[in-house]
Amino acid sequence: MDEELRKIAVQLFEIDALRFGSFETHAAGILTPIWFDLRVIISHPHLLKSVSSILWKFAAINSKGISKICGVPYTALPIATLISVEADVPMLMKRKEAKTYGTKKLIEGQFNTGDTCTIIEDVVATGSSVLRTAKDLINEGLKVQEAFVILDREQGGRKNLEENGIQMRSLFTLTSLMEYLVQADKITPVMVQDVKDYLQRDQELLDNYIKEKSPRLNTS
Repeated sequence: MDEELRKIAVQLFEIDALRFGSFETHAAGILTPIWFDLRVIISHPHLLKSVSSILWKFAAINSKGISKICGVPYTALPIATLISVEADVPMLMKRKEAKTYGTKKLIEGQFNTGDTCTIIEDVVATGSSVLRTAKDLINEGLKVQEAFVILDREQGGRKNLEENGIQMRSLFTLTSLMEYLVQADKITPVMVQDVKDYLQRDQELLDNYIKEKSPRLNTS
């Protein structure tokens, strides 16, 4: 598994799925020295298949009772689709907004009240996107207990999800991903330190953002 993750980390770097510089996070408005755009993997079918396969193999091994999966719109949708086909697990699709005509559905697909739905996501920072998806699924009568994620940015998202009753399983943490890239001579230790400094420096701002802006689930 470790060698597979190392190969995927290098491939993500080589297709510019992660970039170094100065970027503003759209959620909290904080400048970050590293940016992830995993949307580009849809143009690399072999990598898309590899990521989807290893995510399911890694995350689902200790899970029980998964009856449905749902990808967070939009980046995680092709990942969830491949998992659904390869693992033969029914998929649901959450719309950005409910239709204003016809059935006016927000959640597409067939399910029963009480079904357990696992959320698939590409990157988690604060966890807000996962929680918004979970909230809509729960409102339709589904149970959400887990989220399978490619990358945990280690910015409070895991704790936020756990406090809302959702366990997160991630292929990479930001720290482990950077370690793989250093080992492969793709980045320098100085770049790693810049990211570590960023994580420590802005965590208080992100914690405040989570408290004020992140959705909350009724876990009682």
